[in-house]
Amino acid sequence: MIKRTGEVTLAIIGLILSVLMQAVVATIGLLMVHGSKGKEGLATYYNNYYQTFTDWEVPKADIPDPDRVFDLVHTLSWTALSGGVITLIIGVIGIFYIINNKNSLLAGYLFLAAGIVSLLSTALIGFIPALLFVIAAILCFVRKPKSTFSGF
Repeated sequence: MIKRTGEVTLAIIGLILSVLMQAVVATIGLLMVHGSKGKEGLATYYNNYYQTFTDWEVPKADIPDPDRVFDLVHTLSWTALSGGVITLIIGVIGIFYIINNKNSLLAGYLFLAAGIVSLLSTALIGFIPALLFVIAAILCFVRKPKSTFSGF
């Protein structure tokens, strides 16, 4: 039996950071969408949007459409929320497999999948948690238990 303290530690830290980061991204996006409900909220959003680009001295032709930006933020918030749930499930299953020394190869693939989901669902913002998951996966792939067969 091989101790997997490094993999478990990296996976737990990566899982906590990933879920927190995805929750923050989803919360910011959903608060923005909720805050702009109604005519006053939407008018404030448009005014602040155009005022910001005017302050930055961006030419009028180069300013992106505010409705497309709004839809992008809304989509990103729901993607981060669903990605957080998927990362949580995959990460916990991977940690379960690695703690019980059942299948380190499967745990490595699960950690790799959790890292990819974490990275993509936060639009590449979640680089650190994804890196921790990938390192845990590599450790799962590389570290093998010692053979108990002593030969003749």
